[in-house]
Amino acid sequence: MPGDTLDEVAGLLEETLKVHRSVKQVVLCTREGVVVAAVAREGDSDSRVLATVSAALVWGGSTALGHLRKSGPAHLVQTTSIERVLTVVQPHYLLIVVVSRADDAGLDLDQLIPTFQSLATRMELVMGSTKVFGKQTLLGKIVEQIPEITQAVLLTIEGLPLGSVGFTDEIEFAGLLSSLFANGLTYSNVSHSISIDTPGVRLSIMRVDETRLLAVVCRGPNPEELAQRVQLVLDGSV
Repeated sequence: MPGDTLDEVAGLLEETLKVHRSVKQVVLCTREGVVVAAVAREGDSDSRVLATVSAALVWGGSTALGHLRKSGPAHLVQTTSIERVLTVVQPHYLLIVVVSRADDAGLDLDQLIPTFQSLATRMELVMGSTKVFGKQTLLGKIVEQIPEITQAVLLTIEGLPLGSVGFTDEIEFAGLLSSLFANGLTYSNVSHSISIDTPGVRLSIMRVDETRLLAVVCRGPNPEELAQRVQLVLDGSV
C-alpha cells in the first residue's frame, strides 16, 4: 500500500480512537477479515481475531437478514461483560470499534454511530483510491488468476464462512470443512492442508493463517496442478 494512503488511513483511525475516551481499539479490515491497519490504547486485543470474528458476524448477519428479505447490516454491536464491539459495514471494508464499558458512563453509543460511519466511509474512499491495495479479495484473486477454479470458500477455523464462490449452501459446507480440518488436527496442531481426492476432482483445504481456512474444488485432468497454483496465490497474498 502506498505510504501516503497508509498515513491517511492511520490518521483516520487515530481520529476514531479520539471520538470518546472509552474507545480503546480500532481496526480496519477487509470483508474477508484481513487486517489493513489498527490502532489501540494499552491492553488491546489481537486485531486479527477481532477482524476474523467481525467478518464472520457480518456474514452471518447478512445471511440471517436475507431470510427476512432484508438487505445486509449497516452495523453490528456485540455487548460483552466488559466492552462493546461496534462493526461498521462498508462495501469492501469493515471498521471495528471496541468500546470499554468501564469508561463509558453516560455514553449513548447510538448517538456516536453516525460519526463512526462517517469515518468508515472516508476510509473506504481512501482505500478505494489506490490500485496497489485496491478492493480485490483473496477469493477474487484466485478466481481471476485461476479461472478453472469455480468453487471456493474462505472460512474461520470454527467453520463460519467469510466468503464463497460457486456455492449456494456455503454455511453447511463451511461447517463440514471445519470439522474435517479439526479431525486432522488430532495428528498435529500445525496441519497446513488436507486434500481429498477422487478421479478428476480434488478438494483442498488450506490454512490461510491462525484463524482462517481456504477450501477450493479443483477439477479437470490436472487437479493437483490447480491446487498448487492456488497455494502460490495464497502464499503471495498472506
